[in-house]
Amino acid sequence: MREIYQWTDWFKGLAGKIADGGETYLVERAKQIAWNDDGTKPPLLRYGDENIDPFSFVYSLAQRSQGAGSRNRIYPGIKEAFNMEGLPPVELDDAFVFPTPPYNALVLFHNKGQGNPQLLWNLFRDAVQGLDSVDARDFGGALDIGNVGKVKLTQTLFLVNSSQFIPCDGKMALFVELPTGEFNWAKYREWLQKVRNLFPGCEPYEINLFAYLRSSGHLPVHVGRCFQVSSNVYADNTDYWHDDFGPNNWVYTGGPGSGVQYPVHKPQQGDIVLVRFGREQGRGIGVVYRNDYGKEWSEDARLHVLWVNKQSTKLAGKTPIQGFSFAGADTKNAFQKTEVYAPTFRLLGRLKGRVPDVASSGEPPVVAQHPRNQILYGPPGTGKTYHTVARALVIIDGENVREREGDDVERFRQFKRSDRVAMVTFHQNFAYEDFIEGIRPVLDEEADGQIGYELRDGIFKQIAKAAKANEEKRFVLIIDEINRGNIAKIFGELITLIEPSRRLGRDDETEVTLPYSNESFGVPDNLYIIGTMNTADRSIQLLDTALRRRFDFVEMMPEPEHERISEDVDGVNCREMLKAMNERIAALLDRERQIGHTYLMGVDTIEGLSGVFRNKIFPLLQE
Repeated sequence: MREIYQWTDWFKGLAGKIADGGETYLVERAKQIAWNDDGTKPPLLRYGDENIDPFSFVYSLAQRSQGAGSRNRIYPGIKEAFNMEGLPPVELDDAFVFPTPPYNALVLFHNKGQGNPQLLWNLFRDAVQGLDSVDARDFGGALDIGNVGKVKLTQTLFLVNSSQFIPCDGKMALFVELPTGEFNWAKYREWLQKVRNLFPGCEPYEINLFAYLRSSGHLPVHVGRCFQVSSNVYADNTDYWHDDFGPNNWVYTGGPGSGVQYPVHKPQQGDIVLVRFGREQGRGIGVVYRNDYGKEWSEDARLHVLWVNKQSTKLAGKTPIQGFSFAGADTKNAFQKTEVYAPTFRLLGRLKGRVPDVASSGEPPVVAQHPRNQILYGPPGTGKTYHTVARALVIIDGENVREREGDDVERFRQFKRSDRVAMVTFHQNFAYEDFIEGIRPVLDEEADGQIGYELRDGIFKQIAKAAKANEEKRFVLIIDEINRGNIAKIFGELITLIEPSRRLGRDDETEVTLPYSNESFGVPDNLYIIGTMNTADRSIQLLDTALRRRFDFVEMMPEPEHERISEDVDGVNCREMLKAMNERIAALLDRERQIGHTYLMGVDTIEGLSGVFRNKIFPLLQE
């Protein structure tokens, strides 16, 4: 998993070359980069050579790091222009999890040429050297630039030197409250130290990745599912923590041993891993990110983790000597009661939504975070609409998706009846008047059946009003088949307002005047939007660009191993059959047109299987 952090050394090396090369060096090379695919000038190059400063350059690069296509164009050019060694894995989105401002963001560190380039160069060169080299006056001077604030400045400092700085942004607010009042260098250093204290021994770029995955709803935390492993991998009394486990963000076991089968395949994303050496030495605590192990043990497989505590210390109790396993009470207590590790358990407990039994932090619980806007996408029959029920409930309950077992349909219906949840299906004729507000005809029976007109709120405006009136609760709007509607026509000017940063109560909160009612309207922060999209109808690339930029996408692919798919329907293994069919479809057409597993769920007779093929699968294939 170390490849996820390759960008850090690469960016730091680039920053070092810029700092050493100076102004003319940066100007010449910035002009060599193919910033836009149409050859047009980016904002960085529009205001004269003297305004091509290093902060604007780095933030411009981050802005164009969101998609593999853009990275494939820009990064090789930067490698050549700056004579860099190697490239980060540009095809791997996971390897570019760092602050990436949206395409319409102001990335320049001056206001149309009005700024102080020399001050920025001084601050940049100091930042390359490290935290202790920064002059507080230069930091304050950068903050005084008109379109530069604490988020933009600290995000760029993090990009310049990700081993020293941490972005002071909303993702980090999940752990430590952001500084209030006048922001300055002293306040930033104090806040930064609080964050680092929560993650002993962890690098800022490790903390940033964990914050991003947690705040975007991509990483659950299962405090109740703990595993333990020794860093004495091969039972040769060698400690593999400092040179292997710790820096590589993984753990593994030396083998099944003499007849012992370790359950290394069991950990799921979000489970906790406790690492020890011997019976009394703690090495670290991690959260599972990816598990290479299948049902069979493999010498090359690894359990990839995000470290949240890399502090080695003596444990508060002795642990049993055993291979990789579920962590028993003795092991968990030995870690939880250790002074260095106790705050980590409290932090993980708060992120899950509850505090563990051992020691109380006295802090209020933090409910699970979810994207404000997300789209479940995949081939037909993968359960996208079905899963919106569970997604809506975990959002309302403040839980994580992976922690919830089963769906409570009746509770979902109750939330619909109480207007906490609303559902709508987009289609070609769905319009702004249906979604936001519009003039509708009504039959006036008191006026001899004459037709009158009234202003009526659409479903989005209705649930937004309800959410605004009940700020302590979460509300969910489900939009089925979101790709089938004309997004520009339906959302109108409100497409901007659904951005998390534009929501009411956020730093950049925005309101507009609605055209029919002339009301001032904004989108409350406690309103969540879940869309579904059938990729057989339309690929993500064909979606409205404004929609793509404002939603997180959650892929839902066929699950041939689903427990409700039979392995023996009169001799037919439906799981293997579905797997083989989809492999063929993906090869001949594309992966977005595969057959979903829900078509075969519950099929237990050959007649039923025949009916599914005749009435559902064959028509789908013909289409």
